[in-house]
Amino acid sequence: MGFLSYGKDSKNKMYREVAMTPDFNVQVRRVASAMLLPWCAACAYPEVHSQACLSGVDVYEDVAYDTGASRVTFSGSDTGTGEPCSDTIAGHGGFWVASFDRTAPPPAEPGAVVDTSTVVEATVIGGEWHWWQADGTLQSGDVMGGQVIRPAEPGGSVGICTNGAAMIAVTLSVHQQYPGSGTFEGCLDDTGVDTTMPWIVHPPSIRGSLRMNSP
Repeated sequence: MGFLSYGKDSKNKMYREVAMTPDFNVQVRRVASAMLLPWCAACAYPEVHSQACLSGVDVYEDVAYDTGASRVTFSGSDTGTGEPCSDTIAGHGGFWVASFDRTAPPPAEPGAVVDTSTVVEATVIGGEWHWWQADGTLQSGDVMGGQVIRPAEPGGSVGICTNGAAMIAVTLSVHQQYPGSGTFEGCLDDTGVDTTMPWIVHPPSIRGSLRMNSP
């Protein structure tokens, strides 16, 4: 407990002395630490969320080194709108490129329940991605894994994808100032035919939602 004492100094001025015991000082320091530490942690590790609707086309295919998997590279802009990313904010003129290493999916385990309306066309086992935003900010990282799922029947649909398009879903790592993780979910259309101009064959196209968070 503290105590109060009153008296006069050599100049007959009143003074008040307040003394605190060591136990009280310790309690004050504990309260201050409890208030400051969470605030400091929030300053050191801000939570960042980013999203964009990416659309692009197949620009290159090759065999990935050391894995024997095929590698496909897509490139495009972040100004996509509509399905399959109607709930994602469009970018403002950014550019992106991503490579996916894919291989044949493993066989189903004996006794496993198989969805006969879809086919797992490929397993994504790696890759890398880069997104240059309109303001010059670079986001990049690795493709950690995922799947490409196609409807079993031509012209069928799977998930949010229609007209025979396959659905692609992958998880990502983010290697920027605040490392984090992310996902890309969208549709892969390799039918190659424009219904309005059937004599023109287009390269496979991709469109989907990129979402990131860090840390």
